[in-house]
Amino acid sequence: MAKRFPYLLALLLVLGWAAAAGAQSTQFTLEFGYQWVNVSGNDGVYRTQVNEKQSAVLHSFSFTSFGSSGGSLFDRLRIDAGDLGTTQGSFRLEAGLAHAYSLRLSYRHAELYDALPDFANPLLADGVTIGQHTLDRTTDSVDLNLEIIPGHMFTPLVNYRWLRYSGPGTTTVHLGEDEFRLNSDYGETSQEFEAGVAFHIGTFAGSVLQGWRKFDASERESLLGGAGGGNNTRPVLGQDITLTGDTASTTSDGTFPMTNAYVSGTVTDGVRLVGSYVRADMHSDTESFENATGSLASFMLGRFFTGLSESVVARSESLNWRGEARVEVEPVDGLQLVAGYTKNHRDQDGLSTIGDLYANAVTFSGGDLRNISTLLTATTAMQRDEDLLELRASTRNLGPLQLWAAWGDAKQDLTVTPAAAEIVVPGGQGGHFTRDVKLYSAGADLKIATVTLSLDWKKDDADNAIVRTDYLTQERWRARAAWTAGKFLRLVATGEDIKAENPTAGIERDVTTKHWGADVEITPVKPLLVRLGYGDYKVDSTTIIRQPQDFSLTDSIYTEDGTSKEAAVAYSFARGSVEAGASRFENTGNLELKLDRAYARVDVDFTKAWGALLQYEKRKYEETLLPIANFDANWYGVFLRYRY
Repeated sequence: MAKRFPYLLALLLVLGWAAAAGAQSTQFTLEFGYQWVNVSGNDGVYRTQVNEKQSAVLHSFSFTSFGSSGGSLFDRLRIDAGDLGTTQGSFRLEAGLAHAYSLRLSYRHAELYDALPDFANPLLADGVTIGQHTLDRTTDSVDLNLEIIPGHMFTPLVNYRWLRYSGPGTTTVHLGEDEFRLNSDYGETSQEFEAGVAFHIGTFAGSVLQGWRKFDASERESLLGGAGGGNNTRPVLGQDITLTGDTASTTSDGTFPMTNAYVSGTVTDGVRLVGSYVRADMHSDTESFENATGSLASFMLGRFFTGLSESVVARSESLNWRGEARVEVEPVDGLQLVAGYTKNHRDQDGLSTIGDLYANAVTFSGGDLRNISTLLTATTAMQRDEDLLELRASTRNLGPLQLWAAWGDAKQDLTVTPAAAEIVVPGGQGGHFTRDVKLYSAGADLKIATVTLSLDWKKDDADNAIVRTDYLTQERWRARAAWTAGKFLRLVATGEDIKAENPTAGIERDVTTKHWGADVEITPVKPLLVRLGYGDYKVDSTTIIRQPQDFSLTDSIYTEDGTSKEAAVAYSFARGSVEAGASRFENTGNLELKLDRAYARVDVDFTKAWGALLQYEKRKYEETLLPIANFDANWYGVFLRYRY
């Protein structure tokens, strides 16, 4: 992104100049500069959390042109861009010609980084300070939306989206009774094209779009230098397990059509109908090849071997569709009734064939040298249907108290056909399952003078749990209070309590979440603003899990107890503003940490056209149980602004 920064800036300036040359009215703002980052401590954790880098930055760009006389191309043009040159950049262009077309073009860039020392790192106790599963990848996307003759009874629509996700990383492979670290290079490109029409006939409006999506993905893996010893240094039956080479490649491609339709309209006074339908039918193919050499073992074969060649051919199909119909009725002024029905269907089918060739295999006792091949074919399928009926009643414009209540019934039907070759835990894992979930909710809003109170409640009751993460009961309470005392004081307080349970034997899942907080803004004098905030967050979760090493059952207990405190002050003057603040987030429980943040910002105008923005931010992160994750970072930004 940094390498493309000068070209992007030049392109924006040329577009703005060309449009302004014949425009009757233009507005132009450009803010650019440079940012510095100085990190002491664990740079990987800082980049995972914040992901800022040192670079030239187009902080913001905005250009608007109306009434252009540049011929028949457009009569309005707007260009916006922000943070180009950083890890999160965006660009947006809107253009149009009255009664002819409306065009929107956008571009987004994001850099994703993940390198936590305590994630997937069995060598942490040995001083290895980076996890074995890391990412350093980028996402670039382009979206184009075109409306032809907008505002007419029928408006043709064309949409196009291009997405690219790629970059290096590290991962691991379990091979020969040990685990080895690999380099990974991944790339995926997807394209979506949609065409259809939007319509407005009488009191009804909607759209129908038919689209097609295509994606291609590939990943190349190779043994990381110095990782041939694996994670387990202990020998297997007296023989050291080592890997001298490993190369693997995986390619996937797929295509599927997509249909999207929506319509809404008024039948008579007080009666409105809404309907929608979405459908996608995906077909994909995957091929994977791996070649490995070393001194390896297999308990499944009861042999040592020196090489492995594996090939995988897989096919998958997935049909998803959703239809929804809703009726909105207002029998009397101030009372609204809504009845809706939604049908969801998901059908998945997959076939995988895995072939392995073990080279120079000998028994654990040292005899029977030969090459051994195995072949595994697995077919799995799942079909899931859900029918949801919802009823809702609400009041409005009936004095200071507004009420609403809703009821729903979700019936789920699931059929799973697993391959016996894939089941590693005893017991049936397929069959036909049903689940019925009753949904209840209600709420009230009260406004008296400058005080506003809100309360809402939601409860779901299920008669069965299909998968381990399903709940049998889930209940949530949420409250909000706000008070405004003229221009001097504004206070907002919120609270939330959530509880989910599944006491089924062998699962025994119990999750409780409590959160409350308050924010206050004080304006003692007009140019001065003081903000204070406090929050408390508690999570307790328990469930039974199966340990992967021996498939035995054990309790999984997770808890968090966090508090956040923040304070900020801002002062405005004739030619700008000054703002500074600090915050602290502290958590105890499974992950004890402390994050301190302080910032300062100065925004000043030198003249009517020229100004500057100075920013500073300091972050200090500490983990009690893992000091190698700590960092102390300083970020500086200096930006020059020009307005026209």
